[in-house]
Amino acid sequence: MTFKDDLREDLATFVACDEFGEVLDVDGVICKAQLMTHSANKSARQTETYDKLNGDFSELYLMTAPYVAKHGKIPERGDWLFVNGKRYTVERSEDELGLLHIELSSYRATNPRRGDQRC
Repeated sequence: MTFKDDLREDLATFVACDEFGEVLDVDGVICKAQLMTHSANKSARQTETYDKLNGDFSELYLMTAPYVAKHGKIPERGDWLFVNGKRYTVERSEDELGLLHIELSSYRATNPRRGDQRC
């Protein structure tokens, strides 16, 4: 047995609810997954935001097989993905030995503060 074979057997540990994961609805697939979210003002990707536009950048890990069984493919850059009803845009996705790793972004506009109005 190779290291990759051993790793495939242990992949479920990364999304197990008693370890790192939680039960999420990912595009209609109820599954164990790990979702990590970073706000734009705390992220190294802060330079990707625009004036009056804030965002959340997330990484999602879930088992590839259930997602592909329902949707027929892994999501691609630019696709929308819904996690527990919240819409994200897929920035990158990759199947890593049976564990789907998806980088997501979600932007929202903010209201200008009083006195911050521009003509």
